[in-house]
Amino acid sequence: MNPGYLSIWIMTILFILIATGWKSQIAPDLGPRMLKVWMGVCLLAMTNVPLWWTPAPEYLHAALHVSVWLLLLTSITTYKGTEEWSYVGYLILCALMIAIIWGFIRKIYSYDPVFYWIDPRWDAPLLAGIFCGAFTAQFKQQCGMLIWGAVLGEALNSVLQTGAYTAQIGSLSWWDSFWVALSAARLFSLLVKGIKLAITKLNGFCWPSKGGRSS
Repeated sequence: MNPGYLSIWIMTILFILIATGWKSQIAPDLGPRMLKVWMGVCLLAMTNVPLWWTPAPEYLHAALHVSVWLLLLTSITTYKGTEEWSYVGYLILCALMIAIIWGFIRKIYSYDPVFYWIDPRWDAPLLAGIFCGAFTAQFKQQCGMLIWGAVLGEALNSVLQTGAYTAQIGSLSWWDSFWVALSAARLFSLLVKGIKLAITKLNGFCWPSKGGRSS
């Protein structure tokens, strides 16, 4: 599969679902303006404009695309003044955990990916997305958590490989991994929500509330 094809496919499905009234299930906490910003930045990334920046090239073998920088800044302004510091710290800790999972799985698979779960390319983003869906159920927080986790995870992978790998953070293949992780996070959250709703209805059906008889 060509790089970028999976991203376009997932973005098209997401756009169709939102346009047909599924926004309340997919992204209920994301405002229309913020949603347009995210979609605009993602479309900019798909054009593959060669706007790259390499921070500290003597220490870090990684290049960041301008679209990734825009998403990182957007994710910071999204949380500004809206959450308690304790919860922001929890989200930062979760993003770091996702980055560690992402980076170490990439590093392990760089040796010889003989034993893998689904595919050597998708195992890291799938596992990161499942953990993200377990950490929080809000779409806005999942996006911010995954964008930072994916960036730091690829940077960690390049550090662990000690110069043998140069991370292209914002390339089409990187966006494929990001969208796989985000899809896994949303599907896991919806699955957990559906299971909780089914258990609640089952409890109400099996043990209906019985009112006492007045004397």
